Order: sequence, then structure tokens, then C-alpha cells
Amino acid sequence: MLNSSTPYSDYIVYMPAETGRKVYIDPALIVDFSDFIDPATDSGKKIANDIQHTLSAEAGGLEAGMAEAEAGAFFHDFGDINSHCVRVFYKVFQDNGGGQSKGPGVYINRLRRFAHNSAGVGAGLFHMSYENNQWQARPHMSMTLNQKTLRIGSLTGGNGHIEYLSEQARAMLQASGQKDFKTDFNLYHSPLAVIEYGEQYKTPESRKKIASPKELADVLINTASLGEWDAGQYQKYDAYVYGNASKLLVDALKLVAASGTKLTKFEFKVLAPYMPFSLIKQMAEHCGASVVLEKSLSTAISGRHQMLDPESVKEDKIKVYATYQKLLAGNPGISFIELWGGMKPSFALQKTG
Repeated sequence: MLNSSTPYSDYIVYMPAETGRKVYIDPALIVDFSDFIDPATDSGKKIANDIQHTLSAEAGGLEAGMAEAEAGAFFHDFGDINSHCVRVFYKVFQDNGGGQSKGPGVYINRLRRFAHNSAGVGAGLFHMSYENNQWQARPHMSMTLNQKTLRIGSLTGGNGHIEYLSEQARAMLQASGQKDFKTDFNLYHSPLAVIEYGEQYKTPESRKKIASPKELADVLINTASLGEWDAGQYQKYDAYVYGNASKLLVDALKLVAASGTKLTKFEFKVLAPYMPFSLIKQMAEHCGASVVLEKSLSTAISGRHQMLDPESVKEDKIKVYATYQKLLAGNPGISFIELWGGMKPSFALQKTG
């Protein structure tokens, strides 16, 4: 099954190269790569080539950041901080890890594209209320929901900058067919990767932030753990998950599962997810929650991810997934860049989600 936990032994070579350390990548990142990097553009082509040159030469060098809580895990930022910038996460193996990997090399396992936050829009949990004909956001300091409706997501405008929360609330409601909705709700604003602005950010390194799934996991765990007589406790919570926030949700659900907490009072309503829906469903149900795919919103990016859902029942998506499998199985030595070239025509056919 295509998923975000592909064994390192199933990774494929990133680019053919005669010299330097081997660079491998999870083939399941093909859609993220197409959307976040896209070598068909000049900036994307430069980033794609820089990844190979840098990671094959100095994967654990001084320019690399250390990932948290995992030995040998790093990240490196590529691109221009003022425009197109991507963070690449990877693990370095000095040997085959007892059969865990294909041998010494760099293994890319996650990609994040940065959004710009020049307006200083806050992240985390908010209480949203409708006042004076617009939505008002107030930080909710307790890591427990106080409303029965939760919305998880983030919205960037056409210029790649994060929108104000009032505009995000309006767009989320419209996307879920609730544009006349006026009842208070909680918003978990979750930009996955942001470039911050302001005097406190003196260097490019200090301006780059990546969302942690732990805070969202804590919100879910704390809310699920409320007792029958606790203030603010509801019998059911409707959690709407928009677009790229599906990635953060799945990472948070892994932490919830590890804690043993059951989310039986939660129903996740997923809109235009940036990963195969079957993977979200599997993880949510493992945690005791129910989950549905809302059809009120569709996007081209989400549509590409659903093309690679092995449990899809739609004929056009089944054909694309078959193409993906054929490219991998038909040429065991295929590189990721060659895979991208083979999949590009299929992705280009997807005009709507």
C-alpha cells in the first residue's frame, strides 16, 4: 500500500549519479514533489538539482538541521526564502541498518513547502465568534476544545502569504457548505511550514518554522479525556479538516494512538485532503473516531493524491495508480526523477479534484 510509512528498503534512487553518497527517496512523495518543487519550473528545477548535489555531498554537514527525537535524522532547506523555499527531511544510514535500508546513503522521507507570514497571523488554537459582520479570532490558551465544532487548516492567498484568520474562517465555512453559519467554533490554525517576518527574526534560519503535530495531538487527547461533568464537555465533536491539514492530522493521530486515548466522540470531516483518503480513514478509525470524506470541496492537488489511493473505486484513479505501480515494478532501477516524468502526464490530466 502507498503510504507515508514506506520501508526504507523500498525507497528508490532520487537521481542517477556516478559520484557522491547515494540519495534515495520515498516514491510515495511523488505528488508532494510535483506540487511543492515541480521541476517543470525554473525554480523547481534548480531546487530538484540542488537536493541531489547537496545531500550527496554533505547530508550531515554544518548546514543541516537536526530533526527531533530520531537518531541520524536531519533536514535541509532549499530555494529562495523570499519566494520558493522547501524543507527536505531525511535520514542518514551508514550501513544497511540490519536490513532496514538499501545500504549507506541519504533517505528523503518528507517534504514541506514554506508559506509566507508577513502579516504575523498566529498559529494554534483559537475561539472564533461572529461579531460586527465578520469572524473574530481570540487565542484559546487551554489545550482543550470549548466548542463542539473544530476546524483544522490554513489558507494562503495567490501570493503565497497566509490569510488573516477572519478570511480563513469565511473561506472554510463556504468550502464546507456553511457560509451562513454564525455559531462559535474552535479553529486550529495549522500552517505546516511558514516563513515569519519581524524584528525578532534576524536570520533566515530563525524565520523558518515547521508545525509540530504534538500540540494538535494534545488538544485531541485532552478533549477526549474530559469527564462527564467537566465544563465544556460535549457528547460529540465535529472536526473539519481542510486540505494540507490532513498531513498534520495523521501525524497527530499517530501520537494519539501511542497514548492509548480513544477519540470515540470525534467525527472527522475531511475536505480535499493532501494524501490518500484511505490512509486518513485507517488512522482515524484506529483511534476510535469516525471519518467521512466531504464532497463540497475539490482541488487539483487533492485529486492527484486521490489518484494514488490504492483503495479508490473510481476507474480513472485506478488507472493512474496502475500506471504508478507499473513504472515501479517494470523497472526496478527507476529513479524518482524518471518516475516523476512518467507520472507527469497523468497528473496533468487532473484539472479538478
